Amino acid sequence: MNGHRHTADGGPIVLDLGGDVGALVLHTGSEQVGLELEISPIDHPNDRQHVAVHPRNLGDRVVYAAVYPDLVQGDYHIWSPLGDPALAVAITGGRITQADWPS
Repeated sequence: MNGHRHTADGGPIVLDLGGDVGALVLHTGSEQVGLELEISPIDHPNDRQHVAVHPRNLGDRVVYAAVYPDLVQGDYHIWSPLGDPALAVAITGGRITQADWPS
């Protein structure tokens, strides 16, 4: 099958946290579904990775989020689709950081 899927599989996400490794859950609106948003350490802006925004079932409601696993603790920029830093976040090892996409 070719193409991109823009739905999460519905199962839980498994994150391997500990030591200096954390994760980020970036909450967005439904209009960001399918966007692949890049993240990079602030001091290494060209060392980027991306994940897509997906609808995710949370009990009886749907939320929209991008989940960035396996981030070494430190300060990161999340980049807008236009290529500008849109948001700065601090990742702490052993924890899940949550942030909201700017409206």
